[in-house]
Amino acid sequence: MKHIYVVLIESYTGLGKILKKFTGYRYEHIAVSLDKSLTEFYSYSRRQHHHPFNAGFMKEFRDYYAFEEYQKFYAKVFAIPVNDEEMARITEFIERCGQDNEQMFNLFAMVTTPIIHGFRLYKAHNCMDFTAKVIELAGVPLAKPYYKYSIPDIEKLLALLPHKEGYIRRIDSKDYDRYVEKSDLPTGIREFAHVIRTLTHRLVFDRKKISGSEW
Repeated sequence: MKHIYVVLIESYTGLGKILKKFTGYRYEHIAVSLDKSLTEFYSYSRRQHHHPFNAGFMKEFRDYYAFEEYQKFYAKVFAIPVNDEEMARITEFIERCGQDNEQMFNLFAMVTTPIIHGFRLYKAHNCMDFTAKVIELAGVPLAKPYYKYSIPDIEKLLALLPHKEGYIRRIDSKDYDRYVEKSDLPTGIREFAHVIRTLTHRLVFDRKKISGSEW
């Protein structure tokens, strides 16, 4: 029997620290790994640490979570057993996300999750709905649509599965220097404007493009 791994991650970003202070919940990010070595992860997140609005589908590495002065990060890891057919579906799905240049981060759904608990936009997703979709492809029944799941919801959903919790040490990746490149205010403003403009267009004009097979 093969396994995939759902990884709840304590974020050491400024936003993550603020969220933790207000919610008291430890984990602000979630990702999927296909290997028990936990060296590569898949999720929707920022493409560079100092560029929060340049975000979309990502292959992430340990030093993306334990960045700069951090040498380890805290995580909770769930192991989900999958058969060959389920693993093939998950692998194909992840490859499809990575090959689609229109995929982007659903900032609108993320900031409104506490109020309306998630909604769909055309080819726009976040770490929570991506992970919930992978869990669904792994054969775990969902009690509500995948895009309605928060990180605490996913933790409760998987509570009975084997899991481990603790610190994971940093391993340097070849793309780390690019990941931690600094940004500046004009770049940040341009990236923010692009995200808002694109997501607004998809919200207003692309609603009919959403279907069960859109992703």
